[in-house]
Amino acid sequence: MEAITLLFKQDIPALIVGCFIILSAFIAAYEIIGKFSKIIGRPVAWVRTKESDHELLFVTVNGLKELQQKHDDSVAQSIRHDKFIRDDLEKLTRLFVDKEIDDWRWEILNMASAISSGRNYSKEQFDHVLRTYEKYEQLLNDNHMSNGQVDASMDVIREVYKEKLKNGF
Repeated sequence: MEAITLLFKQDIPALIVGCFIILSAFIAAYEIIGKFSKIIGRPVAWVRTKESDHELLFVTVNGLKELQQKHDDSVAQSIRHDKFIRDDLEKLTRLFVDKEIDDWRWEILNMASAISSGRNYSKEQFDHVLRTYEKYEQLLNDNHMSNGQVDASMDVIREVYKEKLKNGF
């Protein structure tokens, strides 16, 4: 109990200030020893560790910068490749659409020409050309294109088809 009474009689603020002064002295001694050992070229272990940590941090930051630059370059290159692929895909799609339109147009025009020359066709052949014409029109609409010469040929095909339906194939 005497120890507790003695503790309460102590000047606590003076004790705290004293602790801070002693702690400051240790820190100052630590820094002075570190600086002095560095100046004479024989750094103590904690200075070497601190410097190696600093160097490692510097190397890591530089590595991260290089990695970020490589990432940015890769992203830019990917964007360029994506655009190149997109452009090529658009070209291929356009070529395919043009080929389909030309093939279907030729098939319709060829049948109309043959009918005009007197050639006979079966009902299935007429049905096939009528379905082809529907696909042809749909493809033109989907690609915002207009029909030119096929309408007149389809009129000929439809007239003969109606006549054949009435009179028989």
